[in-house]
Amino acid sequence: MANDYFCPHCRSSLNPGAHVVMRISHRRQRGLILLSPQVGNYRRVLPEGFDLESGELVDFSCPVCGGDLTSPVDRKLGEVLLRRGVDEYARVNFSKVFGERATFVVETSGVHPYGAHAARYDDLNFFGEGRSKSP
Repeated sequence: MANDYFCPHCRSSLNPGAHVVMRISHRRQRGLILLSPQVGNYRRVLPEGFDLESGELVDFSCPVCGGDLTSPVDRKLGEVLLRRGVDEYARVNFSKVFGERATFVVETSGVHPYGAHAARYDDLNFFGEGRSKSP
């Protein structure tokens, strides 16, 4: 089953093809980033000349509505929706820190961490987050 991701604001599809597409900005730079839809796969495609250094915080937004994808759990995380069934969604929180590999799938069965740097967020409280009906 393919992973289908959606904006939590406008509910637009973020992966109409083989990649998850989001807008990114850092300082005066703006562009689109392509990410793997596979949770825990940190391959990415950045715009040519987009200058980022490890540890820098990057802003993510929806390419359709422009909505800020910052997670309500932590400003260093972004958040999108992952379809789990008919009208059922999990929340996917991902690190917005360039070079950091940390992703969390939050659903009723619990918080499922992925990535080498997930332990950096052990103190976060995802309580109350999880799979929701009709986001």
